Amino acid sequence: MIFLVLAGVFTVPGDGCVDFPAVLRELEGYAGWVVVEAEQDPAKAHPLTYARMGYNNLRRYLAGAGLL
Repeated sequence: MIFLVLAGVFTVPGDGCVDFPAVLRELEGYAGWVVVEAEQDPAKAHPLTYARMGYNNLRRYLAGAGLL
């Protein structure tokens, strides 16, 4: 199997095209862990800035879905 990964395809929640609020709404009643891994080129996306952005967006999405 061959996979092609385009430059810049990985990013944090809220910066890409995945509709996280819609996905999380499907998890009604879920009480486990939520883990999202995102990798960026540190020369293009400051790691701490993007880590904070992803964390804040994910918490907001989880709260909106009633999962916090």
